[in-house]
Amino acid sequence: MSRKPQGVERPKVDFETLPPGVHFDPVMLPGLGSTYYASRARRLRELAEGHELSAYLGFAADISEVQEIAATLTPLDDKRSAPIDPVTEASLGLWLPLLDALVEGLRPRLTETVLPHLDRVASMSADQRIAAAKALAGGGFADVPAETAPFIWAAFSVWMRALAASTEPPAKGEEAATEKAECPVCGTAPVASVILTGSRHGLRYLHCALCETDWHMVRAKCSNCGEAGKLDYLSFETEEASVRAECCDDCKGYLKVISLDRDHQADVVADDLATLALDAAVEEEGYRRTGFNPFALPG
Repeated sequence: MSRKPQGVERPKVDFETLPPGVHFDPVMLPGLGSTYYASRARRLRELAEGHELSAYLGFAADISEVQEIAATLTPLDDKRSAPIDPVTEASLGLWLPLLDALVEGLRPRLTETVLPHLDRVASMSADQRIAAAKALAGGGFADVPAETAPFIWAAFSVWMRALAASTEPPAKGEEAATEKAECPVCGTAPVASVILTGSRHGLRYLHCALCETDWHMVRAKCSNCGEAGKLDYLSFETEEASVRAECCDDCKGYLKVISLDRDHQADVVADDLATLALDAAVEEEGYRRTGFNPFALPG
């Protein structure tokens, strides 16, 4: 494992160094009408080639492809004001048709080993599905069987992403609105943080594991506790690896950093999932993950 030496000066490329008159977006809401999930599925299949987790990455790709189909069923006129309470949204059950679409779309794609888990979801009553989604949305991952949780989460996430896309973002330049460990739209923990390219080159955003919102967080400080003095960056490769674990010795938490300037094809969920071995190694060092992947739910 490669460890970036503490005390090494890191380039500070963030909102305070942007040219005059250029403002960062404190929150970037997910856009509708894009091939968002299809792009993730393609990345998952690329990463699956020759990977030790090839079968599971392919399973995640199958779900992502069907999420793309389910996303077309979300009503564009159903709006909420942020923050959106995911437990309340789960209890309304408006997302249930998306789960039906997910089950139907996945059935011809899954292996005989996985199909019984899908059948279990299909046999659940509406009340049981809602109860499972409420538990997951509230952080009660241990209360939902690991075999069915990814399907429930995937469908509910599509619904929450659609709602997030229609909320009103904070005004540009409102730094305080973004300095949070949890999503400012739905309060869920992040998957990882992403270093962007293009017009936002060098800016860091955290990516929500549920509604897919991105929110700004200054670099070189812990995304969990906000401290900056005891950060270390671990990877299996060099210091310039595209996926690294940002570890904090103040709170003993860690979250991965995915650098798009080092791999333009990276997807935060896909590349995080493909580097679960890094999580295991970092946890052996005594750190705990402060976020989670939607295809590797805690519990």
